[in-house]
Amino acid sequence: MIDHLKKLSPLNIWLYVIAISVVVTECIAGGAGMLLQGEVSFEYLVIGLVASLLIAGLAGGVLTSSLNKQRKAEVIPGTAAPEAAKSPPVKIDAKKVAPHVAVAPDSAERKAVTAAAKSSAHAVPRHTIKNIDSLPVMPVIAQKLLALKLDTDEGQRELLVLIEHEPLISARILGLANSAMVGASRQIKTLREAAILLGLRRIQSIAAGLAIISLMARPAAGDFNIHGLWLHSFRVAFAMQGIAQFMPAPIRPQGDQIFLAGMLHDIGYLAQAFLDPVQSDKLHNYLAAEPEHPSLEIEREIVEICHDELGAELARHWHLPDELITVLRYHHTPDVAEAETGQPLVRMINIAEKLLPSFGIIEYVTPDISNEEWEALGIDPDQAEEVKVQANEHAEQAAQFASSLS
Repeated sequence: MIDHLKKLSPLNIWLYVIAISVVVTECIAGGAGMLLQGEVSFEYLVIGLVASLLIAGLAGGVLTSSLNKQRKAEVIPGTAAPEAAKSPPVKIDAKKVAPHVAVAPDSAERKAVTAAAKSSAHAVPRHTIKNIDSLPVMPVIAQKLLALKLDTDEGQRELLVLIEHEPLISARILGLANSAMVGASRQIKTLREAAILLGLRRIQSIAAGLAIISLMARPAAGDFNIHGLWLHSFRVAFAMQGIAQFMPAPIRPQGDQIFLAGMLHDIGYLAQAFLDPVQSDKLHNYLAAEPEHPSLEIEREIVEICHDELGAELARHWHLPDELITVLRYHHTPDVAEAETGQPLVRMINIAEKLLPSFGIIEYVTPDISNEEWEALGIDPDQAEEVKVQANEHAEQAAQFASSLS
């Protein structure tokens, strides 16, 4: 019975309590009327209704509070306590970037922890996705930036004006223009100079991406490492830039598309943390308990709606382009037919995550990359090692740049 109640939302619990209270109290009021007056009077029924609502209010509050405490107290045996699992934002040492992972002492214990955790897990019900409207809306600045048409002089001017009125975004774009990964021959001092160097479309995408990921600075409930998600996404976005350099120009996506797709590809984890923080915490504890097991396999066993599907729903809720929705939905399954409209970005993200070790969040994927996967991007498999080096160099440079954003 308790397990069933834990699956219900607070609103459903209140409705159940009200219904039971009304039935019981009205029966009592009707019986009292019959005993005292010989009939069931309207006055007694009204008194019974008022009493039932008061009782329901008190009982519903006590029951909801008790269930919330039990949910929060459910921690996987053998894992760190919530306080120890929290990772506050930290500056990154670009020369020695270490992943944020919590690993059980040995393989046998990891397997025991994971097995016990999975056996007690309650899948997030699919109807949870209906609560997508409760998630934070896309920042207004990001909406305006993505709506601009840069093929007109007016759109280009408005882009720079919008960014200039956002000091943090403007400063970060200038920092990127002056970073080692761009390799400017002189110091870039103005946003207009940065736009000339980076290109207006890339500036638009970077500014929109920075505005959207600012949501990650707004903590969701639970212990999910939102800062780690932002670092992971940033690193993947720049690793994709390294991969793109080896792709034939006709199929190579534009830099703005690459950056935005990389930054948002795992935003479904953020949606999980907002919609169901208890289940989100459990999932990431499971991943930490078995860090060398493919994360999507574990996720599919634990929750009914995985982060790739939730990310696509959030992108659809924000009215992002269909191509980007497809990227978020299928970046772990690039070979399915439905992923075609998001290619080659879907496969670029998939390969980038295989090339990079776990960083920021634990999201292990099988590192093997077949010749067919390289060829799908127009890359000669003989260049695989060179691509890996380039992608990791871009990722390390991204980590160095990200240290200025922490």
